[in-house]
Amino acid sequence: MAVCTLENTWQRFAVNKISTIELSRMRGSAEETMNDMCIISRYLPDEVDEFNVQEDNWEDDIEEIICGFKIVQNKEAMEGSEVVMIDAELRVPYDVDFGRRDKIRITYRLGEFILRANQQTFRIVGQPIHGHAAVVLKLVRDTEV
Repeated sequence: MAVCTLENTWQRFAVNKISTIELSRMRGSAEETMNDMCIISRYLPDEVDEFNVQEDNWEDDIEEIICGFKIVQNKEAMEGSEVVMIDAELRVPYDVDFGRRDKIRITYRLGEFILRANQQTFRIVGQPIHGHAAVVLKLVRDTEV
């Protein structure tokens, strides 16, 4: 019978630990499978109108980012204490910066450009899922566009 010691536990952990090289390869491979492009619209919280009433405004980033967009059906996500039916999931590279109130606009789908009039905009709901290779965002269609 094997005795479990701190040293044994650390050795087993060290064997299963992912190296930085492996992690870099995993993230590179994930990015290679992202065949879509999107623009993040940044939430601007401090905008006020002429009556000094705070308005919700968003401003598009200048650069598009690669992403992996997938339409989903009948999936749920927690948004605070409310369950929301999501419309899509989006995989983005680990180094992409986004806020919880930002919006996502899909500009290329499977390598093909989408005309501006046909581009869909989505809101981020629930918590981002941080995997080893990418971050997954749950999305709902933005009906306020």
